[in-house]
Amino acid sequence: MGAIRTENNLMQRVYHDPEDSLFGVRLDLQNSSLLDFWMWASRDLCDDDLKGIFAEWIVLKLLNIPGTQRCSWANNDLVTPSGVTIEVKASAHWQSWKLLDGQAVLRQAPLRPMTRAEKVIFGGLQARDATGIDPKSARTHKSQLYVFAFEHERDTLRWNAMDLTQWEFFILPASKLSGRSIKLSELRRNFKRLSADEFPDEAASLIAALETTVQQWIGLSSS
Repeated sequence: MGAIRTENNLMQRVYHDPEDSLFGVRLDLQNSSLLDFWMWASRDLCDDDLKGIFAEWIVLKLLNIPGTQRCSWANNDLVTPSGVTIEVKASAHWQSWKLLDGQAVLRQAPLRPMTRAEKVIFGGLQARDATGIDPKSARTHKSQLYVFAFEHERDTLRWNAMDLTQWEFFILPASKLSGRSIKLSELRRNFKRLSADEFPDEAASLIAALETTVQQWIGLSSS
């Protein structure tokens, strides 16, 4: 059973550990731990629903941002300790539905060709306030920085989202974006393509610049 923890002296809830298993039934349930659930639900990193979440986690790790749990309904994917907000978008040449059948069995051949780079579009860049109560609020760029992560491996036998050499990254301040989407080709043409090794330094520079701007604004406001 999971441990009960108190948050901010306000309420208690159960948090689970990987080894916690289903209980409360007379059946002898095998392979029923939380880790087993994670493997059942989340092991295919080529799945469109998971690729974006996995890319958020990659960025979290590359930037050494503290965090123990993802909040799916938050306005921002990541927030640095200094309060800089980050949105992460991800895509790839391959998607699981092209490679697996409805029973998650590998097809003899892909159902559709891989998505060519010139067809890749990162969408959902503008959104309404997810934590507000006004359903008619305007769509805006809600984060200060936007990270675009692209898994560029073309060979299905070599495709491995855990291999960070297969990823390329772009990081832009919101001021560089317009509209609700941007093409990969536009990013490659107009902005610096970063490897996983290069990404942390570039991100740190942009984060520091935003922190400086905020401090200057605070100083002006208080003077």
